[in-house]
Amino acid sequence: MNLEQQAAHTIARYDMLRPGQPVLAALSGGADSVALVCVLRALGYPVRAYHLNHCLRGEESERDADFVHSLCIKLDVPLTLEREDATAYAAQTGESVETAARKLRYARLSGCAARQGITRIATAHTADDNLETMLFHLARGTGTRGMAGIPPVRGEIVRPLWTATRAEVEAYLSGLGQDFVVDSSNLSLDYTRNRIRHTVVPALRTVNPGCTGAAIRLAEQLRRDDDALCILAERALGQGSPSEGIALAAFDQLPAIQSRMLTALLRRAGVPMQQVSERHIGLMTGLLAPGGDRCCNLPAGFRAYREQGRLRILFEPERASVPLFDGFRGRLWDSSTILTVNTKKPGEVFHKTCDTFLADCGTIHFGTLAVRPAAPGDRLTLPGARGARQLKRLFADLSVPLSVRSRLAVIADQNGVILAQGVGIDQSRVPRGGKILEFRFEGL
Repeated sequence: MNLEQQAAHTIARYDMLRPGQPVLAALSGGADSVALVCVLRALGYPVRAYHLNHCLRGEESERDADFVHSLCIKLDVPLTLEREDATAYAAQTGESVETAARKLRYARLSGCAARQGITRIATAHTADDNLETMLFHLARGTGTRGMAGIPPVRGEIVRPLWTATRAEVEAYLSGLGQDFVVDSSNLSLDYTRNRIRHTVVPALRTVNPGCTGAAIRLAEQLRRDDDALCILAERALGQGSPSEGIALAAFDQLPAIQSRMLTALLRRAGVPMQQVSERHIGLMTGLLAPGGDRCCNLPAGFRAYREQGRLRILFEPERASVPLFDGFRGRLWDSSTILTVNTKKPGEVFHKTCDTFLADCGTIHFGTLAVRPAAPGDRLTLPGARGARQLKRLFADLSVPLSVRSRLAVIADQNGVILAQGVGIDQSRVPRGGKILEFRFEGL
């Protein structure tokens, strides 16, 4: 098959495009993207082109933009040409320039397609790109999904040249007499992908000249297997909510299914998956092992809890200490709890509830009075107790779930803990006939 026939077969096999469906092609000016536009035109698709000048290579970047502009005029292909300083964007986000440029490119492509009412974006990834990606992931460390390389279809992104080699692309353009530009940065061995492209892949071709095709077949098999395991994992999870928790018994599965259940639960909870590593999956797997209630930290302020026979994932942003004063009334952090602080005169009538605590004003250092979450080392001597005990032990005695403990407020000053919500007040702060400070909690 020639390149056009090969692309037509790939488009049909993976249901990339309907006949005559408009498509936006990412056009850098390199051989692969130029071939992509030519192939789509030859197959009769209404193709539009998009080029983003990343401002990374000075005059060469301007040369690429000029080439793309001239090419689209020659081919009568509508072009959207934009520019963005990828280096400046990377400095803002704290990402590598390569990562920032890729994010920018896909975001701009998606926006351009949406503005034009186009629902498919074509990129020019080839079988060589797929092999290089698989090798890159293998060297860095990855799972089944990473080893499956670049998918032929991902959402609105389609890759009609996915099964074609770079040599086939260049031969096609040579036959057309169509030139293209070369990105000089692709020749530098300073970049990991370039070292794979120029040293590792050629070595593999001496072992098997058809290694790119072998990688495509492996990628398809891995993707099918992973899809099947993910379906089984979703079925095992059922409709359970991460915040309400999933019964631990549901995770009594083969390891390949269990790990995907944990990944799916993280995704349902809204944990940013790009920040999730194998270490986090390992920590959550540890929660499933026999033992008492416990928890582990996850990225972006999330935490996983094993408690009361269930596995839960909750979003728990950092809760800063809040200064308190006489007359304070406010909502604590992101919770529904409202705290009111007021002084009471001796003998003044008040209505005490289980959420109301009374402290002797003479024992309080008002300059450092604050409300905060429980901290390691917090201790409390409850009235009538023989001595101080760690707050976490008191929580355990009262059977306060781990996930609730992190939401309970602790009021303290420079002399230590005054009281803990849901537990009680320290014996040294109990009123002794003088002025009283009332702490009233509403809600949890």
